[in-house]
Amino acid sequence: MKKITFLTCWWTIDKDYGVWKWIYDVEPWNPIAWEVFDKNLVNCDYEIVEVLRKDSLDMNDEDRNKVKEKLEQIEDDKIIITHGTDTMIQTWKALWNINDKVVVLVGAARPYAMKNSDAEFNLWYALWVLDILSGNKQYWVYITMNWEIFDVNNVEKWEDGVFRKINI
Repeated sequence: MKKITFLTCWWTIDKDYGVWKWIYDVEPWNPIAWEVFDKNLVNCDYEIVEVLRKDSLDMNDEDRNKVKEKLEQIEDDKIIITHGTDTMIQTWKALWNINDKVVVLVGAARPYAMKNSDAEFNLWYALWVLDILSGNKQYWVYITMNWEIFDVNNVEKWEDGVFRKINI
């Protein structure tokens, strides 16, 4: 049976409406993976580990080191990191030299709790990418967003929030 570890850094993908409906919140702790896996009867072993509960705009080098340390402690070689999109590329750069695992960073433009969210699609796509790349033993750290697979050498987030490949 496959085993996947999710590291949650939170923000948009896992946000939910708080007590005041116009304010997003990350309480209670209810990562998207639990609900998506539960409702779709996913047949794999998985673990969800919270690393941070922080807006990615507030992340600093110490936070990124914490993510890297947690990643290095995990024995599994298939890992998905849910992360805010604003600084996902900076976190990728902090993790680039992890070479014994397939790591996929994923986020969302709109929270899973919202109608028309891209969160569930992005998570399924990240799972598919993780499965395909780990089957080929292509260990590396990737970003998956907007139906694309990126590495740090060919991605940028544009002002419209969409991740795109850049020409090198």
